[in-house]
Amino acid sequence: MTRDRSIICAVVGAILMTGCAAPPASSEPQGRVLAVDQVAGFWSLRGPDGARCQVSLANLVIDGVRPVLAENCGIPAATRAKSWRATANGFEMLAADGSVAMAFHRTGEDAFEATSGGFTLSRAPMS
Repeated sequence: MTRDRSIICAVVGAILMTGCAAPPASSEPQGRVLAVDQVAGFWSLRGPDGARCQVSLANLVIDGVRPVLAENCGIPAATRAKSWRATANGFEMLAADGSVAMAFHRTGEDAFEATSGGFTLSRAPMS
């Protein structure tokens, strides 16, 4: 029954692009954090050396986490990321073991900057 509800929520959320009102993923900190819809979506990640990556941050909780998908990626830390969670000022991308692969703070409505390493993230247009 719970699995069926999760599938229905995933489909409805994908259609509405707002996600289902599910409890926070178990990996998400409790308390005041950025709204998930301010972080979820399709992003362009750029390294200080010019390396680029396309990152999708899911708006849905699947198996207790919000998945990350890094494509066309030349940034090793981003390819290690398997999930993400919102924080008070941004978000963290987490490796499979739950450790923080990359952490970001918000610099604008559609922009984030890594807390270390000089990486920038900007919302990518949907094509």
